[in-house]
Amino acid sequence: MLERFSELADGLNHPEGVAWNPFDGRVYAGGEGGEFYAVSLQGDVEMLASTGGSMLGLAVDGHGRVYACDSGRGEIARLDPRTGAISVYARGSGGSDLDTPNVIAFGPDGMAYVTCSGEHGRPGIVRIAPGGRTEEWTAATPGYPNGCLVTPDGDALIVVEAEAERLVRVAIAADGSPGAPQTVAELPDTDADGVGLAADGSYWITLYRPDGLVRVMPGGAVQTVVDDHLASRLDAPSNIAWAGALLDRAVVANVGARHLSIADIGVAGAPLHYPEVP
Repeated sequence: MLERFSELADGLNHPEGVAWNPFDGRVYAGGEGGEFYAVSLQGDVEMLASTGGSMLGLAVDGHGRVYACDSGRGEIARLDPRTGAISVYARGSGGSDLDTPNVIAFGPDGMAYVTCSGEHGRPGIVRIAPGGRTEEWTAATPGYPNGCLVTPDGDALIVVEAEAERLVRVAIAADGSPGAPQTVAELPDTDADGVGLAADGSYWITLYRPDGLVRVMPGGAVQTVVDDHLASRLDAPSNIAWAGALLDRAVVANVGARHLSIADIGVAGAPLHYPEVP
């Protein structure tokens, strides 16, 4: 599988987050200096704007706007690619800093879920209502909550709990409240980072260390699909997103280097939620 990966684009500032924008047909990535990059599937890179912070996970809404976890500024930044304008979409409760906002994922109702990894002692997951009102959602994933996604039917948040070395499912009740985390798969001896859902129901997880990819099959079996311990093509891979009109190519951000990798990994991605938030 490793030999399938090639370089999509180079010269980015240690990209961590990556997201496909179906509205303009480009891949978006963030940089450790707060950069927003837009990358075509032909590898053309455009740096659109910067907050001066440090960008981690990204998401896209139904208007094609791009949201980034700005860990350096403790907030969620929103970029309109058509104008290059950046605004603050949300901060913590009462306007406080979010503690290491890491990955953001939209549900079908416009609610956004943000894993806050807690490098300053406050790990947890916050929920942001359409328009930017933030509330603490759950603190029941204290082991460095990292990559996340909302399931296709919107009934659960899937979370990589990196220091706990596991993938968990947190149910989203009809009233929006969280259920108790349920382990989907154990990930021993790894520093897992991002997670994506394939069309066949499997979860693909980037391993920051040891560099590579694992696949969690329905039922919880874990398969190592890429072991790149020499970081020859995947260098501290941090997040994964499927791209293209058919979602048939996987793009991986390499925070240990300066490039995005791309491959046909033999399975398409599951469509994400793109709500039309205010």
